[in-house]
Amino acid sequence: MDIELEGGNAIAFVIIIAVIALLLFGLLGRFVTPVDATGDPAVLSPARWTAFKLQREAHGEAKRLVKDARRIQRILEGDAPDPVEAMLAAQDIYADYQDGSSATAAARNALIIAAEAAVKAAIGEIPRDQAVAAYHAALARIDALSVVSHPQEEPITPQRIYIPLYANP
Repeated sequence: MDIELEGGNAIAFVIIIAVIALLLFGLLGRFVTPVDATGDPAVLSPARWTAFKLQREAHGEAKRLVKDARRIQRILEGDAPDPVEAMLAAQDIYADYQDGSSATAAARNALIIAAEAAVKAAIGEIPRDQAVAAYHAALARIDALSVVSHPQEEPITPQRIYIPLYANP
């Protein structure tokens, strides 16, 4: 199959390709352009771009923190937490959160402490109430990160654990 372009056809072909490329570039820009509090596109300077990039990274880390907090929550909600599941979760959390943005450092450390407390509670080294208290302390740190940068996104806050007053494991 040969395409022969001569004279005006070549110019028209190049113009059509350029228009399609501009439309695709504009569509891509619509999805990656940050918006301000009113929902209008924000003009980006190099400093604002860096701040937006760091905010996006911190928001991604906060979502991961919530996912792992829910994992600890599921472990602690059971009547008899599984020590193996708790240890695997703690190892994963410890390995995943050795580095990250400084904005999430306190929440990462609190979640590591909560995972360690969940393991200790699962093997009976500490009361379950102490592990739940460590989990709630981690939640307080994660809640501080749950500022939603885009109005269309849902909040990223995990649920609290409520222990019945009669439970004393």
